[in-house]
Amino acid sequence: MIPKEDAKKITRWAQKFDVDIFIDLILTEDERTTIFRDFCDKLTGIAPNVKIKQKKDEESAIPAIQVGNIRYQAIPMGKTLEPFLDVLANCDTLTQNVQVSVHKKLFNNQIPAWLKIYIMPHCPFCPKTVMQFLSLAKAHESIKLIIIDGALFPEMAASDTIHSAPTVLLEDQFRWTGSIQIEEVVDMILNRDPSQLSASSLQAMFEEGGAVEVANMMLDCGKIFPAFMDLLVHKKWPVRLAAMVAFETMAEENRELAGHTIPFLWDCFPRAEDAVKGDILYLLGNAGEKGVIPKIETLLNGPYPAEVIEAAKEALEALK
Repeated sequence: MIPKEDAKKITRWAQKFDVDIFIDLILTEDERTTIFRDFCDKLTGIAPNVKIKQKKDEESAIPAIQVGNIRYQAIPMGKTLEPFLDVLANCDTLTQNVQVSVHKKLFNNQIPAWLKIYIMPHCPFCPKTVMQFLSLAKAHESIKLIIIDGALFPEMAASDTIHSAPTVLLEDQFRWTGSIQIEEVVDMILNRDPSQLSASSLQAMFEEGGAVEVANMMLDCGKIFPAFMDLLVHKKWPVRLAAMVAFETMAEENRELAGHTIPFLWDCFPRAEDAVKGDILYLLGNAGEKGVIPKIETLLNGPYPAEVIEAAKEALEALK
């Protein structure tokens, strides 16, 4: 699995460290998980100071190796191995691959940016691109970087209409191919419209305690971010909770803006699970729009569990 030359590089690299280095192995039901597990087993066999934490990611169907805010959906080999080892060692040499001026631009950036890099085996330009963006992600936690082997995961490449490598995607909205100028990507990160942030970016902000920040961004823009709506009815309770905190913060400042979520929430209600139904009713009650009262009243005698009926009553009390 690991070529001899790569094994030698890992051996030399491992001899420099006497501390444990931890990485996450993301396990899924995908049969290609075996490839990632084999690589990690070989890696730890050569470098015992590398410790693997096996994790299951319910939101991902694709196996991966995770190092902080960097995710490898690719096996680092050949020319991409050394920058991977630099990431593991938290090596300062990575930052030398990007101009200081670029790092300065991102210094105060707080809005997460999701970047994907599609690479292909034997691509002569991919290693340089990977190295540059690894440097960026390692220096700035707001950058969430995913490196994808388009040959190993052709279905993902097809989904993102990838025709050449390297290709860099920002928020699945902007793309660069071939000889990529990292300054252009950074400028787009800084100048993008916050209302177009993806659900993944908003969720990342929630995970870092940024629910109030998301609310303030929507208040400043004067509109509800489309991706935010989906998080209000997310299947995972912690995500919904964070979105509800943002909603409450927004509703306290601008009831009219919060009311813009009502048509979407009401449309989602019939299809939602019971736990989500209760949260939708809580949000409708907090939106402060009395016009929704007749709709909620129709639920009181409906075929719903007691907790949903109770949530409807509480929503009506809040509105009345």
